[in-house]
Amino acid sequence: MLDSVYFVIFIIGLIISIGFMAGKLFQKLKIPRVLAFVLVGLFLGSAGVISPILLEKLQPIVEIALGFIGFAIGSELNIKEVIENSKKLFVILILQAMGAFILVTLFMNIFFGNLYIALIFGAIATTTAPAATLEVIRESGAEGELTQMILQIIALDDILALILFSFVITYAAPTAIWQLSTLIAPLLEIAFSLSLGCVLGIIFAKALGLFKDETEWTIVTFAGVLLCTSLANILHLSSILSAMTFGLTMSNMYSINIKTFEERFEVILLPLFIGFFVLTGAHLNLLLLINVAILVAIFVGIRTVGKVFGAYGGAKLANQCQSVKNYLGISLLSQAGAALGLAYLANRQLTLIGEPMFGLLIFNVITGSVLVMELIGPLCVKYSLTKANECGVKI
Repeated sequence: MLDSVYFVIFIIGLIISIGFMAGKLFQKLKIPRVLAFVLVGLFLGSAGVISPILLEKLQPIVEIALGFIGFAIGSELNIKEVIENSKKLFVILILQAMGAFILVTLFMNIFFGNLYIALIFGAIATTTAPAATLEVIRESGAEGELTQMILQIIALDDILALILFSFVITYAAPTAIWQLSTLIAPLLEIAFSLSLGCVLGIIFAKALGLFKDETEWTIVTFAGVLLCTSLANILHLSSILSAMTFGLTMSNMYSINIKTFEERFEVILLPLFIGFFVLTGAHLNLLLLINVAILVAIFVGIRTVGKVFGAYGGAKLANQCQSVKNYLGISLLSQAGAALGLAYLANRQLTLIGEPMFGLLIFNVITGSVLVMELIGPLCVKYSLTKANECGVKI
């Protein structure tokens, strides 16, 4: 019975129902609803309602949600504005990432006395989770300079993190047994993911020209996101990067108001987002956090300082407005899938070179960091948008 399709459907209904009601409660308390979704998942996972087997069966929901998250981020970006501001954007992107990378590396090297392990921690510290950040922006109806800069940074940050990680784990390694494959694989994944999204974006943007009705546009776009996400997974590429490029290509090639899609997708996207964040919460483990609490606290604290001061320095050099200088850094603290993925790779590689204890330690610390920042990150984004006076009327 527990393995039946109907039981899985029942759990999906339970997740959406409880998540939605908890989200409404948190909205009344002026707390981002994404925090409610994650906490519901944490409770259901800890209570055994959502088992590891069920998590595996429900993985397609996570991948589809990631596809629409990527599409939403990409569709908000104006390629002309990105190109015009590319130098300023590049300065901020590099400095906020390097702030976290350098500080975490220095402190972890002092703590462990092992530069290689410290560099891996530093590289993973540069990642930022776009999903929770985007959900807070959507929920609050935020618009403005800070909002646009946040969207541009989270669209590019994990690409930079993947490149940095691939170089660190390759060239700083004490052995060169797996250097070539470790370096090339992430770069090829990025290149092919972006190419897939671009090609499909061009095809579907052309297809939109065949239709005049907004409902038809929405159906075509919805189908395109599903195709892009599924193809990315079939080809073992990044679904969020492919979908992001798909959204970027479509919205810039075809002059339609992307808000139209958001309004029409809302009835589908909200249940999908609830499912995504509840399942994210179900993956988290409170006991694990307790076991590595001190290291998690050090990692989270140093990474936060690095992100905040790096973003501030970058925004100042790029002559950004005061709200971007003051609040961009604390809007980039969430960590999730990318961080866990890199931690998993680090664990595997360190096991191969005879350092399994360090590999497991890295994975546990990053998992603990994800748990903390999935809870704190959305609150920081909400605070930043509120202080910058960019929140709309949705909350």
